[in-house]
Amino acid sequence: MNQLPAADPAAQPLPYDPYDEISLVDVARVIWRHRRAALAALLVVIVAAVAVAFLAPKKYRYSTTIELGSRIEDGRSVPIEAPETALAKLEESYVPQERHRYLEAHPGVDETFAIKVRAPKGSQLVVLESTAHAEDGPAYRLIQQRVVQALVADHARVFEDQRREVALEKKGAERDLQTLVDRESVLKARIERLKGTAQLLEQQIADTRGLIEDATANRSRAVAEARDEARAMTLLMLDNEVRENRKRLADLQQQLQIGLADERDTLQSALQENQRNQVLQQAEVQRLDQQLKNLKQTRAVVLGMKSLKPVGISRSLIVVLGVVLGVLMALLVPLVLEFFGRVRGGLDSVSPGDEITGPLS
Repeated sequence: MNQLPAADPAAQPLPYDPYDEISLVDVARVIWRHRRAALAALLVVIVAAVAVAFLAPKKYRYSTTIELGSRIEDGRSVPIEAPETALAKLEESYVPQERHRYLEAHPGVDETFAIKVRAPKGSQLVVLESTAHAEDGPAYRLIQQRVVQALVADHARVFEDQRREVALEKKGAERDLQTLVDRESVLKARIERLKGTAQLLEQQIADTRGLIEDATANRSRAVAEARDEARAMTLLMLDNEVRENRKRLADLQQQLQIGLADERDTLQSALQENQRNQVLQQAEVQRLDQQLKNLKQTRAVVLGMKSLKPVGISRSLIVVLGVVLGVLMALLVPLVLEFFGRVRGGLDSVSPGDEITGPLS
């Protein structure tokens, strides 16, 4: 049978020794033994934190708020350019360009002039933000101002195109409105002339009736005196005249009561339609005029505004963090000193002639 190899005694686990555990009492003794170093570490860290809190230069936030130009479309405000597009232009072009221009003009300046660009969600605003010392504030304001000018100049072209387009639409609407007004005058004039035509027809009807009455009276006399062919011919002519006048009277009455009334109704309907169209066209002109007034150019709402209070970690928080770090250092320094003390003591206990026996591996 194959025999298993003997276990290596060096590989056997060491027996449990309760004294190998870390005791809080021992830690406390170590700290007490090195209490001066612990206290010194605590005071050094706290003093350093207080010095940083009160001696470090303060930083302020310099912000510029830009309102993008807009127009009214379907009753809602639409920006001239999408905030995302304006944001990309600022981040990729205008901010680096103006920062580079300023650094070229001031070669001795070592400031990076970091400017953060953001667009608040659901708004037509773009915000430029920088954090800088008070002495660097004018430079940041100047760079942000130049960035705003570059964006405004870019949007001015789009604004002018849209303004011109709306102005042309307004002129066309005003021209159409004037055409309707002129047409209204023509319709009213034609309706007014119908009154004169009606009066003329009424006069002609009255005259025709007079002729019929005269012819009827003459016919009655001619009938009484109709004893020869000449008088019979006169009677026949009178009968023809009466018939023609009665026919003419019927035509005149029909023209007055039907034809003229139909023409008046047609003109009156056209006039009412014209007036309704005028109301609609006036509303269109007003809409375009309001749209023209509501066109807004891109502008800076706030330019390089300095925050009222310094930004960053407050002095009290720095002091509190310093105290916490000081306590940790006060706990750590004694342990480190104790460790190096024991290592140095162990090395001192070994004589130069002692050899290390035992396997190397």
